[in-house]
Amino acid sequence: MKRPIAEVLGDFFGIKGKVAKPSLNWEGVYFIAVGTFLLFQEYFLTVDISGVISDYHFLDLYAHLTSSILIANRFLAAPLLAFFVFATFRDTSSGPPRRVCDFLGFYYFLRMVTLLIGLNLLVFDVTSSRFLLITQLLFFLPYALLVWGWVYWRLDTNAGRKQRQLFRLDIEGENARPVDYLLASFSSVFSASISSIKGRSARAKALILLHGIVIFDVMGLTLSRAVALVQTK
Repeated sequence: MKRPIAEVLGDFFGIKGKVAKPSLNWEGVYFIAVGTFLLFQEYFLTVDISGVISDYHFLDLYAHLTSSILIANRFLAAPLLAFFVFATFRDTSSGPPRRVCDFLGFYYFLRMVTLLIGLNLLVFDVTSSRFLLITQLLFFLPYALLVWGWVYWRLDTNAGRKQRQLFRLDIEGENARPVDYLLASFSSVFSASISSIKGRSARAKALILLHGIVIFDVMGLTLSRAVALVQTK
């Protein structure tokens, strides 16, 4: 069912009242943002590392994997963009659109894992540009935080239908909005612990712990490369 833009934005940001047309689905906008960050990260990695012979076999494999995915995206760009536009203006809460969104969400989560592995491999590479890792981190951090926010929202939404939500958010109202999950994810960068979201079960707590490990890893990579850049001056 279509919903007016302002009504969806009102639910997203917690604003009530009458709204105007046309319709907008926040999840479609989310996929466009995530896809954009991922595309830029893959593109800059392929450009910066192409033609560079690395001493690390696993880094070469990672670079070839990223290049292959980028080439495949040329053929998938049109249908993916069409679906993103569809998801932006149509309901995706059920049926095939919901399954496609879940598949894409799972794919972006797996890409986050592979990208994190690649970032850790870049620490040991001395043949590529000194700023390659910093460039990758600038795109990876917002990408990962968006993905974690979507994961929290999706798992809680699915569990909420069964009256057993997995997460407890530090919010004013009782019902969490999509923006609350994204803010909880982004707030992990500015605090020593992820305190704005709590797990109600052991699995939920383990997921939050994994999120924290990813953030600390990114911060450690950023600090290590910043120190290396200062020492080489």
